[in-house]
Amino acid sequence: MSCDACLASVIRAKLGRCPLCACQCLLIALGGWGLWWWFGADSSVNALTALLFGLAGSGLLTLHLLVFVWRKSTGRELQ
Repeated sequence: MSCDACLASVIRAKLGRCPLCACQCLLIALGGWGLWWWFGADSSVNALTALLFGLAGSGLLTLHLLVFVWRKSTGRELQ
């Protein structure tokens, strides 16, 4: 798994460093939550699948943001 913009092949090296990866996570999260709302936010299989999709995208985006803040506050950057 790698990003064409940051050319990192390890998730640890990407987290909190690549704005393109973070924007892609944002789009995935917004798409998942939009699909969840579109399918009625009920207990149908489609709505539950979209909910899990939105939660996964939001979780990865949150992880990106937390690592970004942690790296900026502690001054730790990967070499």
